[in-house]
Amino acid sequence: MGGSIMQELRFQVEFLSDIVLLATSNTEGNIENLDFIPGSNFLGMVAKEYQKFLDSFAVFHSGAVRFGDATLLHNAHATYKMPLSFFHEKLDDSKIFNHHLITDFKQFTQLKQKRNGFITESLEEVSIKHNYTQKSAYDKKHRRSKDSSMYGYNAMPKGLIWQFIVKYDKSIDSADVQRIIDNLVGKKRLGKSKSSEYGQVEISEVNNSVSRVKTSNSKEQTLLYVKSRLALVDNEGSATYDLRYLVDGLNEESIVWHNSQLRTSSYTPYNRSMQTKSYERMVINSGSVIVLKNIDNDLIEKIKKGVGVYLSEGFGEILVNPSFLQNEVFSFKKEDKEKKEKKPLTITHDSVKFLQARQDSKEKQLDMAKRVEEFIHKHKSLYKNIKNSQWGTIRSI
Repeated sequence: MGGSIMQELRFQVEFLSDIVLLATSNTEGNIENLDFIPGSNFLGMVAKEYQKFLDSFAVFHSGAVRFGDATLLHNAHATYKMPLSFFHEKLDDSKIFNHHLITDFKQFTQLKQKRNGFITESLEEVSIKHNYTQKSAYDKKHRRSKDSSMYGYNAMPKGLIWQFIVKYDKSIDSADVQRIIDNLVGKKRLGKSKSSEYGQVEISEVNNSVSRVKTSNSKEQTLLYVKSRLALVDNEGSATYDLRYLVDGLNEESIVWHNSQLRTSSYTPYNRSMQTKSYERMVINSGSVIVLKNIDNDLIEKIKKGVGVYLSEGFGEILVNPSFLQNEVFSFKKEDKEKKEKKPLTITHDSVKFLQARQDSKEKQLDMAKRVEEFIHKHKSLYKNIKNSQWGTIRSI
């Protein structure tokens, strides 16, 4: 690609139903859910028309086209996975501290790392509430639920809006670019159990760009925020977590390990076309923070263009010195909660009217009993000397 600036296509994804995205292709055990949409999903949607592209190799195998991960939009603002450098005092999250900027750790009793959720550039904390559904496998032979086969899904709710970017080199033919757009736009199926109640999304191309996080230059140290997962390989092509292989020319002395915050994982992707699992991948998770020192601008520019392997699937995207890593201490802005308007129900069915009448009658009886009890308690002194025979006379009236 010759180091040229890549062109961008922007898309939005709207969940038309609940979506289940699992972090692994395993089907048993406690399986973690993803909180983003991997770029491989969009690559797969386009690859269904593999034979129709003018230059399939350039689109899918050369690295000239990159299908980015989709990240959540909150009130039309981009969100970022919670940076792992964010810490707070245990049992007190009113103040957040950037770990790499702390100079005196003795001031803290015990620090706890923030790991879940998202943030906006303005430091508003955002979270996704999942919908849990209990399921049971079906026994086709006996036509009932299968014994000892209960399982559950944690699904992201419908209505969420996401954005992803497809980057492509100028060398890609315009007809192939249009074919990419045509294969992405429209109603699609996504995630687990997409042949049943889950998985319906609608993808649309958008021209308006969501503002990107501000960055700054730092002379003392360079802060790298891992926006999408990183998959690094050593000189022999083996998977590694060693940050020396982040980019060619980076040495051990430039990595500030004690200030870096990493989370790693491994998974084995499933290739539906080949109907088999691929090689296991070792990745550095998004939200990780890497601190470097004494590196030149050439290395920084290389890092900005993407690092590691699987770039065509959205891996390797890094933000350099983003604004949310610059403050030592700050507080989160509270997430605006939507107020749901209560709409009056119109009752038309006779059985519902009957139940409503019974409910109203019970409420009236309870209200009357409460008022009588309050009256007795308030005027008890006036009637305490009245004899039982007198009360009997009153009741007979």
